[in-house]
Amino acid sequence: MILHVTHNDLDGVGCAILVKRCYDFVDTYYLNYDDVDSFIQNNYANYEQLIISDISPSEETFKYIENHIEIVFIDHHKTSLHLGEYALSYLDTTVSATYLTMKWLEESGFDLSEYHDFVDCVNDFDMWHLKRDDSLKMNMLFTILGLDRFRERFLNNPSTKFTEVELLLLDLESESLDKYLKNAEKMVKTFVDKNNRKFGAIFAEKYNSELGNHLIKTHDFDYVFIINAQRGKVSMRSKPDFDVSEIAVKNGGGGHKNAAGFSTNYDFGLNQFLKNLEVY
Repeated sequence: MILHVTHNDLDGVGCAILVKRCYDFVDTYYLNYDDVDSFIQNNYANYEQLIISDISPSEETFKYIENHIEIVFIDHHKTSLHLGEYALSYLDTTVSATYLTMKWLEESGFDLSEYHDFVDCVNDFDMWHLKRDDSLKMNMLFTILGLDRFRERFLNNPSTKFTEVELLLLDLESESLDKYLKNAEKMVKTFVDKNNRKFGAIFAEKYNSELGNHLIKTHDFDYVFIINAQRGKVSMRSKPDFDVSEIAVKNGGGGHKNAAGFSTNYDFGLNQFLKNLEVY
């Protein structure tokens, strides 16, 4: 039996689709950066093989499990490059984890030709090339359907051609996204950091890449914090010359130079808010 742990975004589920397409006996879990260490250490012993994609455990976890289970490690974040010695590794910062997963599986003898266009679409979005006219819509469909429905859709039908129902859902969601971005312009708070860089902070729950890049353009921010208070998750987006992954790593997270994130249990001032209301 195979244990597959992957990130809970489009690229992570892209990896899951390809692995499930090739292997029948796989248990897949979608994790945040701060969940991966404890989850692997508590569950690896029940499996014969561990596949890690689009997310990385700590070096301590690799040392803890490396002699006890076969590991395949697939990632494209620069913060993971030093971990390649602990497993059969496919590490490359220039392509998505979904692309690397396809490369590994095809080198293992599987035929994934029917998924090449899907992989290209995911890669176009996750690496933020945006050369295709459907990659933003693909991520939007992922947001609409959620992890499980999206995975089942592309396991059953690998085509990137959207169905009539999917096109209707995408049209409705596109209208909602336009309103969402316009409202965000009014709600974002502007700050200047200790190095005199202008940045923004906003509470939001979806479309981190679209929202972050929109606010950077409209407000000329160097970087943006997107805070999902409900999930206790902070996402960051930045201009090309600012590395937000350094902030993420310092806070137990990870990611790319211009797109990173971490989790937090900070209450975002709720206690102080209640005290100001004189009810706490």
